Amino acid sequence: MGGQAPGDQLFKDPVFQHSFNKVGTVEVGMVELDRLVVYQKHIDLAHVQRLKQKLGPSPSEEEIFKLCLPFEHPQPLMRWMKPTSHTYVFISPSNDLRYLESTMLTSKNLIDFPPPGAICGVVGVVVGFGSNFFNVIHAEDRLVVHNGSHRAFTLRDLGITHAPCIIRHVTNREELRAVTSSDLRRNPDLYLKHPRPSILKDYFDPRLRKLIDVPRRLYQVTVKFDVESIDIPAM
Repeated sequence: MGGQAPGDQLFKDPVFQHSFNKVGTVEVGMVELDRLVVYQKHIDLAHVQRLKQKLGPSPSEEEIFKLCLPFEHPQPLMRWMKPTSHTYVFISPSNDLRYLESTMLTSKNLIDFPPPGAICGVVGVVVGFGSNFFNVIHAEDRLVVHNGSHRAFTLRDLGITHAPCIIRHVTNREELRAVTSSDLRRNPDLYLKHPRPSILKDYFDPRLRKLIDVPRRLYQVTVKFDVESIDIPAM
């Protein structure tokens, strides 16, 4: 750990700084798992089993922290292909695979790239995985899981009642819409105003859940681009 506490390393992590510096205030704290409001409808029990095997039956506090807030960012398996000159396809067993952003680069950003000409600009389309921090949104006196449902489920299944997570505080619905694109954004009253919202312990209630077999799936992100060169009038 290089003499640094895990929390110190987390706050210095560029991914953490980029992901949580825009809307609301942020803190790291311990949350009671059973009381967390959840909107995710499905839990992959095969993935839960993999997490349990990785943790073991009695994980230490440091192991729990690194599971919930993995500042070293272990990367899931991923492969890519180029089926056409203007198409790139990325495939992973992780449903966290996603388009991240597009940005302008310059030749200074490129390493070991043999230039095909005199470079004046590079358009980068960034595909990868999210920050993958266990985090909740604190809105209207409720804590709603925003990312990390499988890890929360795993810890609770191991008998662990509290876990470290990132808590993002939002003060109004406009801020809420800015930080989530999920069912929480589409139906906020269902989770923030309903007298009995769905909570994490409901996953373990046989009266409220149903176990089904589903085929194994991979997740794919396709990036396509067009290039157009035309003459325009000089100003």
